[in-house]
Amino acid sequence: MPGLGQPAASLPTVPSGPLPVTALSTTSWRTRYPRIGQFAMTERDEIIAAVPSGLFHFKQVNDHASKPWSEGRLLPNTTMLNDSSVSGLAAIMIETSDPRLYVYCVSGGTLHTFHRSMKDGSSWAKDSQDPFPYYPICGTPAIAHTIWDSKRWNLVVPCQSGGLLHTSTDGSSFPGCGGSYYGGMKTWESVTHVAEDLGIISSASIAAIKRPSEFGYGSTQKIDLVMVCIASGRLHTAEGEVLQRLSSGYSRSSKWDAQAPTRILHPGEVTGNPTLIQNVRTNQLDLLVPSAEGGIFHFVRTASSPDEWHMIARIAFPQGLPAASCLAINSEDLRYTNSRQFRALIQSGGQWPVVPYYNNRKF
Repeated sequence: MPGLGQPAASLPTVPSGPLPVTALSTTSWRTRYPRIGQFAMTERDEIIAAVPSGLFHFKQVNDHASKPWSEGRLLPNTTMLNDSSVSGLAAIMIETSDPRLYVYCVSGGTLHTFHRSMKDGSSWAKDSQDPFPYYPICGTPAIAHTIWDSKRWNLVVPCQSGGLLHTSTDGSSFPGCGGSYYGGMKTWESVTHVAEDLGIISSASIAAIKRPSEFGYGSTQKIDLVMVCIASGRLHTAEGEVLQRLSSGYSRSSKWDAQAPTRILHPGEVTGNPTLIQNVRTNQLDLLVPSAEGGIFHFVRTASSPDEWHMIARIAFPQGLPAASCLAINSEDLRYTNSRQFRALIQSGGQWPVVPYYNNRKF
């Protein structure tokens, strides 16, 4: 089904019947998790959530069946960044010899950023540099690694005047970590304002994908940034070049020259935030987004048809579970089965269910 065609009238529900849901709270000897607002999750299952008393950090540990999650800890001095004031969060784990967790939080028209080393005993620090110092922002931000270079990543956030703001780290140092390796160069590239014609955007998701080589070995390779956003309950997508890798092995960033956004057709309206999941091996993208009527829509874009989004499933929730207002998904390849498994966290009605979703499509 082409992405710009009419969706089929009948879509498979995966799995058959309502999706099983496990609520992430306890009633026995351990402290209950607090009421949850917006949240973000990294590929390592590190979670940052806005709760009544500030920003709350915990992670999946799987120490035992009775303790799948760690005890939560509040980030210091974040009382004002709570479930009532935070409109969206994004988080990313930068994998180096000293892995770091970066958190981006939108509240009061401003982006608040924090980071910490993952070494034992490390503490949280507030970043001194604002990637968008001259723009009032809103909604839910999104962040994505840039292939090839661990010190480069892309960040987008909705602008209060409409459209989406984009910037990226310039690769010279880690933001908020005390300067550059190269004589005080800036750590953030200039800001690009895109998709202004869409008006107010509530949330977005991005993924950096490798463009097929045009000239073979030794030529310049290019990275495109794919964006999916929600505006007025509808999905839109745009794409454009964001990075080049020269034949010398060095990377060179470029202004995100995003094409004009196009619609991704779907029944009804969507809500919450879209989530893009990338399969680096196949250059395939999965898109999952909450339906305003409940459940989750699942789309896929393959490398063989990069201009088309196919809606492949509508995942049902148990009866009585409200529509999800926040969604995060991780995936992993399953050995010996040539398939992938998706695991979702959703925020629904102030509660935090854990939703197992198994996708058995072959790749």
